Amino acid sequence: MAEREHPQRAGSSGRSKRAPILDAAVELFLELGFDQTSMDAVAAKAGVSKTTVYAHFGDKLELFRAVIARGGASLDFDLDQTMLASVDDPQERLERIVLKLLQATTAPTYLAFIRVLTVEAGRRPELTEAIRSLGVPHVIDLVAVALRDDARQRGYTLPDPDAYAGLFVRMTAAGPQMDALLDPEADRDPAHFEAYARWTTAIFLQGLRAGDLPNAPDSAMSQVFPRLSRATS
Repeated sequence: MAEREHPQRAGSSGRSKRAPILDAAVELFLELGFDQTSMDAVAAKAGVSKTTVYAHFGDKLELFRAVIARGGASLDFDLDQTMLASVDDPQERLERIVLKLLQATTAPTYLAFIRVLTVEAGRRPELTEAIRSLGVPHVIDLVAVALRDDARQRGYTLPDPDAYAGLFVRMTAAGPQMDALLDPEADRDPAHFEAYARWTTAIFLQGLRAGDLPNAPDSAMSQVFPRLSRATS
């Protein structure tokens, strides 16, 4: 077996080879799955040596994480552009975040990675952990900022903005993502996503503004979201 090189710092020429390696890895992971994709195959598809692949990525899991991270960086960029727009109204800001999130997480490539993880998760739980980096932490942060702004402007108290931000993301994104997974060929009507973003955001904020916050440990909400119960008790 050939001895593997440790990852090295790549210069400008090395950085130029990173993109085709990632492109090749995306295609192969989606086509073959994690286990059936080899570093040799990635190198061949990218048109580089296996040594070059290992110079950038220490092993296949690191390569997979880099592929996921690149997708997450793309989503983060879109979200940051949303936040940089001059939108003072937190509700409108949240609607835009939801719309960007839905567009990104119902895209064919994202869904394909979810399917790969679903197949592989039983044998390789570390892959499930890898997908958590795909934009989600940054989404939670941005939503929490908007919720704090809404609470300040509307004069209500939000005990744990991060917990409610996580709840908001699950509430707004889970349904359309599941629909897209079950019916990949369905038409993703932009007007439908826009209406859905407005509707779910309005319902969520209406509950917060009315003071309908779960605070009893035996509430249905606390059974589903224990962390939220601890935050509000």
